[in-house]
Amino acid sequence: MVFGRLFRRKKKREGLQIPRSYYLKVKPVRNPALKWEKDKKTKEIKIIVPLRPPPQDRNESKKGLLDRLFPPEPRERIIRLDKIGSIVWELCDGERTIGDIAGYLVEKYKVLPEEAELSLTTYFNQLASRGLVGFMVPEEVKKYLEAEKQKP
Repeated sequence: MVFGRLFRRKKKREGLQIPRSYYLKVKPVRNPALKWEKDKKTKEIKIIVPLRPPPQDRNESKKGLLDRLFPPEPRERIIRLDKIGSIVWELCDGERTIGDIAGYLVEKYKVLPEEAELSLTTYFNQLASRGLVGFMVPEEVKKYLEAEKQKP
């Protein structure tokens, strides 16, 4: 069993891999359907994600016993970002590229470019999986991706 773990082959990654130079040209954009606020003291961002409304809104007098015992489902979810996450959120305006944002973090926090890019990649994957951000892809990157899809 131990040898099976040692000599196990690595799984191939699903999806297309793009070169670093193309990745850094992609522009992240905040989801326009979301509301967000910036705390004036802490400078941290609070994102308000609307949830589906309940099937029907009934007034208080028509609610049954179970409706009174259990609180109603929330109509929104609040996501609070930390200091650096808030800075990155504000920079996701569709004008700056991932490379620009990474450069800003390198300059402000004195980290290596590779560290900033790796952290941004992880952070953007989390935001994108939750539907909080999208990405504007330049034409040259689109052409590259289309060419890669057609390869066997």
